[in-house]
Amino acid sequence: MNGVMGLAAAIRAGLRNGQSQESRAQRGIIRNGRVHIGERSYPFRAVVDCNTSDGSLVWVQISKGGTAVIVGA
Repeated sequence: MNGVMGLAAAIRAGLRNGQSQESRAQRGIIRNGRVHIGERSYPFRAVVDCNTSDGSLVWVQISKGGTAVIVGA
């Protein structure tokens, strides 16, 4: 799915039972088309109005499937 429905589906996939979503957001940097958080890197599929060029700092939530959902910059 694309657009708003795809974003909603990606966020729903990342939800966990009663856990605060704000506390799960992590800071990452985009390098070579992937989001890097520490030593790990993740593909991303949903972006909310922010720059996704190499070197951009972003806030992400990791879905259960291992995809980074960019929620801010």
